[in-house]
Amino acid sequence: MAPGLTALAAAIRTEGFCTFVVSAPSGERSAQSHCITVGGKHLHAWELPVAGAEEAWAVDGTPADSTMLAMYGPLLRNRSFNLVVSGINRGDNCGLHVIYSGTVGAAREAACKDVPALAVSLDNYAARSEEQYAAAAAYTVAMMKAVLGVLPSPLKLAAGPSLAARLAGHVINLNVPKAEAVVDIQGYQLAWQAGSLRSDASEGCDSAAVQQGWVAVTPIGLRSDVPVTAEAAQQRLQPALMQALAAAMQAAAASLGVAVRGVPEELLAATGSSAAAAAPTELQPEAVAVGSAV
Repeated sequence: MAPGLTALAAAIRTEGFCTFVVSAPSGERSAQSHCITVGGKHLHAWELPVAGAEEAWAVDGTPADSTMLAMYGPLLRNRSFNLVVSGINRGDNCGLHVIYSGTVGAAREAACKDVPALAVSLDNYAARSEEQYAAAAAYTVAMMKAVLGVLPSPLKLAAGPSLAARLAGHVINLNVPKAEAVVDIQGYQLAWQAGSLRSDASEGCDSAAVQQGWVAVTPIGLRSDVPVTAEAAQQRLQPALMQALAAAMQAAAASLGVAVRGVPEELLAATGSSAAAAAPTELQPEAVAVGSAV
């Protein structure tokens, strides 16, 4: 099984904060984007031995196929997910790589079905062992716990839907720098998507954040059209989404003892401080689908 997926499954099992299942492609499926299998071809699947998973299946299709089968196919007994995580991919998915990425495509398939989704990639193309993904898995699990409401956030959101529900319909793209340990990474940076296929050093973009030792956190929407009027552009702004993401980043960072940067001051002011945040209540199982090449 792919070491990135193995490392993530092991970290989820160790933390014990949710139930999880695995639905993953049966082999390398790089650059598959959001491709799905159509035209009458039958997909095959077989069970995988994944410690801690309620169920685990390998699918001889694309990453997006794996997500689709998990959510709507006959594979799983429980198809009600609170979060879908795709990864951990070997190699970054910064900038325009998201267009080609099967890792992002699998997460986007969940977002299309209004389920919150994380796409996680490690900026280390040489990573071949589970140990090389350990720090990335720790950062991923911390973000998962924050999104699912397991961790208290230093920021207080306005009354309304859960934090996870506020992120629904979007992909949160996480790009993790190469590191041997959690302490070798600076923390989480809210970053915008670079506009290049090659490394981009523009301050504030995902590629530059990773180069500087930060986990780049980039929200990705489902629409790709460019607003043609100022009114349309204004309507496309999503302050509630950004406030929820800022709260998740702060909670995840606090649990790891690391920093957060790149969050605009107006978002922090809008959410406000919650130094007296309540401790998490008794945990309830949350079903999580994890997709990555095996």
